[in-house]
Amino acid sequence: MVKVGGEVDSFCTKCQLMLAHTVHAVVAGKPVKVECNTCHGVHRYKGPAGASAPRAASGAAGARPARAPREKAAAVPFEDLLGARDASSARPYSPKTTFRVDEVVDHPLFGRGFVSAVRDGGKIEITFRSDVKILVHARG
Repeated sequence: MVKVGGEVDSFCTKCQLMLAHTVHAVVAGKPVKVECNTCHGVHRYKGPAGASAPRAASGAAGARPARAPREKAAAVPFEDLLGARDASSARPYSPKTTFRVDEVVDHPLFGRGFVSAVRDGGKIEITFRSDVKILVHARG
């Protein structure tokens, strides 16, 4: 019988060998989490070939339902994002000035961008061509 604190042979994912491990967790009488006695790496129990830790029943033995491929978000060019806002009313950035979402800002170092979010504590998130920066505002 396997118990927490006992030893079992398991395949170590760090050492890449079948070695003695100390049991950390047991489910239904079988080890599920073990620690390698050689490298002290903690990982799932990987028993001898053909034996494995218990899994939740999911229909056929060992069969997993196929996952739908993830859809990647469409990349929108920065010019299109900036063009959707009124660039003629762009204001120079200053920590003393208060800004609102979708306002266009001219920063002396990062260039032209727009306010994409207003955060707590007097901070704003500005999307520039190269990066998104968090800057202070309304400090004065």
